[in-house]
Amino acid sequence: MKTLLLVDDDTALRSQFAFALGGNYRVVEAGSREQAYKIIEEESIAIALVDLGLPPYENSDREGQSIISKLLFEQNSKVIVLTGQDSPTYAQELIELGVFDYLLKPIEIPTLLSALQRANFFIENEKKRKDENIQLSFSVDPKSGLKASSEEAQKQLLLSILNKTNFNIYQSAKLLNSSRENIYYFIKKFHIERPLD
Repeated sequence: MKTLLLVDDDTALRSQFAFALGGNYRVVEAGSREQAYKIIEEESIAIALVDLGLPPYENSDREGQSIISKLLFEQNSKVIVLTGQDSPTYAQELIELGVFDYLLKPIEIPTLLSALQRANFFIENEKKRKDENIQLSFSVDPKSGLKASSEEAQKQLLLSILNKTNFNIYQSAKLLNSSRENIYYFIKKFHIERPLD
């Protein structure tokens, strides 16, 4: 279950949101920058709902921006701003900083759920892309030169992709952004044989 950090100095609002979101997330709450910092240092936060105006500077974005920066740069969390401060300047600055969404209070639960659904969609897609990356590990005698090293890297990459696709040439070509003919050429060049089931 993903951890959602809810930062707002309004205890009643935090309770309402925590109740509404508790079935889908592990909700942790903070009412100040200090409390939020402590949680960020101890927890892995997937998504954060952050109010900009927090004590002692309720009419400024100072405290909220500090929390947002920590979340974005230390945890790469998806941050959704929840604020009563309707300022196009704040909104633009925060979006440029990397905030996922900027929502104005009062907010209806369905609107909030929709924003969270979008954030989850992005998290899952980023995870999928990360999972698709392949790390290669091989050893080459430096005396064999760059060409041999390059060919060994090509061979290992091709083998990884072929194994990942169960030797499906079409899928392998697609993943490598290559033609099927090229895949066949390298299979032959590197004397790669499909393993017997």
